Parts: sequence; C-alpha cells; structure tokens
Amino acid sequence: MNEKVYSVGFMFLVAFFFTFLVSAVKLTNEDRIERNKQAKLQKTIIQVLGIQTKEHMSAEDLSRLFDERVETIQLEDKNVYVGYERNREKIIGYAFPVGGPGFWGAIQGMVAVAPDASKIIGIEFYNHNETPGLGARISEPWFSEQFSGLPLYPIEGDDQIFYLNPEREGKAHNELDAITGASRTSDAVERFLNRDLNLFLREFKGLIEERS
Repeated sequence: MNEKVYSVGFMFLVAFFFTFLVSAVKLTNEDRIERNKQAKLQKTIIQVLGIQTKEHMSAEDLSRLFDERVETIQLEDKNVYVGYERNREKIIGYAFPVGGPGFWGAIQGMVAVAPDASKIIGIEFYNHNETPGLGARISEPWFSEQFSGLPLYPIEGDDQIFYLNPEREGKAHNELDAITGASRTSDAVERFLNRDLNLFLREFKGLIEERS
C-alpha cells in the first residue's frame, strides 16, 4: 500500500514539475516574442516616417527614440502614429497600418503620409507569406521606394490613387512598376493600399486639418 501511494505521489510530482516547466518556458517565449514584435513595429514606424536612426541601435534605444518622436493616437478602429521633429513642435507625418489578403496569406504593412496628406513619404511591407523571389519582393527597397512622393489625390475622373503596371516607358505619374511574375501579389497590394489610403483621407481629414 505504501509503495503504491509513493508511486502515485512520485508520478504526480513529476507530472506537476514538467507541466510547470513547460508553462514557464511558454510564458517566457511569449513575452520575448511580444517584445520582439513590438520592437519590429516601432522600428517600421520610425523608418516609414523618415526619422533618422543610428546603426545597430538596441531595442531599448529604438523604444526611447519612438517615445521621443512618435505619438500614438487611436482613431476609429486603428492606431495612427504621429511623427514629430526632434523638438516635437512640428509634425513630420502620419503613419498607419495597411494590409489585406495576398496570394498566400495576409500582407501587413505600414505607410506614412505627409502632414497635409498630400503624398506618401514612406512605406514598408513587414509581414507576409508571399513567394520568395516573386511576390516576396514587395519587401525589397526598390518596390517600396517607388511609392515615396506619390501624390495621394486621384487624377480627375479616376477613383484610384495609383496603379501597379508592368514596367515600361512613358508611364503616368500614378503608375508604378508591378513585380514581374507576381501579378496576384501586385494586384492585391494595388487593391488594399488604394482602399486604405482612400479610407484614411476620408476618415481622418479632420485630424489632419486640426494638427496642420
């Protein structure tokens, strides 16, 4: 009887120990993942707003810079990030999340627009599962850099801010280069980015006028 009680007790303690160990590891990893996710988001916002950073900045330094130069406000159902000059007396731009379904899954990005919402100042697609060498090229600098300076108001008679078309000569100012061989990804970016930019211009016009 005593041996049976001892065996049951021993098995219980072993099970309890390993359950506790697994839970502790899971909790530690979740905290680390969340911190890394937050650091990545802050870095992306800083980059699209064009805020200068030093090389090899630590997560703590990036977080400090973010707190110094960026204000987070909630409008409607999303966060909008207001970027300031170093003295916080002048706004340098507004950043907000964009995204939608891509070819293989959701695409998440961040875009920043000028203080008067007249043009894009920076954009980055930081989370996606698009095909390496094809759709995944939305993360390459050449793709995002062509959005810099893009006017945000459609030309007369058009309801789109921009188009992604095959590379060619003599393009209009609102035509950008699509990714060769990745038409589904290019179409997806064109669709959700036009939608989210137009939504920002409509819903947050009062914010821009108030803070300009």
